[in-house]
Amino acid sequence: MVFSLLFTPLGRYLALSVLAIVLTSCVYFKIRADAIAEIKAAATADALRRTQNAVNAGDAVDVSPDGLLKSDGHKRD
Repeated sequence: MVFSLLFTPLGRYLALSVLAIVLTSCVYFKIRADAIAEIKAAATADALRRTQNAVNAGDAVDVSPDGLLKSDGHKRD
């Protein structure tokens, strides 16, 4: 019954329209998934860059006993 519908002109147009909708949907969801993955990768790279900058800033601090007692220019009690 379904196969006989495909042999009619209306059935062919219906099948082609369903095929076009399916292909368009597949392309849309593929592009969307790629965009989401790209945004997540950019966010992860940004978080890693921030973490690395924080680690580098922490490593640059002079924590020697003499360095901790040096004046940093701020007036304190």
